[in-house]
Amino acid sequence: MLSKELQLPALELNKVTQSILAERRNASRIPVIKSAKLLVGEGFSQGVYNCLVLDESSGGVLVDLGAVFTIPEEMIVHLTGGAMRRARRCWAVGTKVGLEYIGEQLVSDEAVQQMGEIAKLIGAQGLPAGIAAMRARQFFNHGDLREAAEEAEAAYYKLEALLRDR
Repeated sequence: MLSKELQLPALELNKVTQSILAERRNASRIPVIKSAKLLVGEGFSQGVYNCLVLDESSGGVLVDLGAVFTIPEEMIVHLTGGAMRRARRCWAVGTKVGLEYIGEQLVSDEAVQQMGEIAKLIGAQGLPAGIAAMRARQFFNHGDLREAAEEAEAAYYKLEALLRDR
């Protein structure tokens, strides 16, 4: 327990937090409220943290995880309905984390839109139609997507054969 001399009133503690979160970057941030996922771990597929993006700029985002977590230094930020970017943790205070983008966008906004259309196509016309559409787009040059699609296609045809041959 803290001694009385070291305890800060809630108002002063809030001022300390605000000073830590103060603007210290070159690119101006735009306040937003968006849902996102932080993909972490080996191949960025070991863990997923749901979060809210509170503000963003061309160089990074401020996210709120809703609870205190220890997250690794590097991860992928996947904005719901938007782009995927590699990011580096710059700082963390409580549930808030400042992330700086590393390199170029991994999946373009246009590709994300096309992926959404393919998801609807799969629902309406089935997996083979969706796989054909992804092949036509070279699986968006995304190795994991290609692998998952080919595994799903193989499983689909195996299941179809088992059901048909009974």
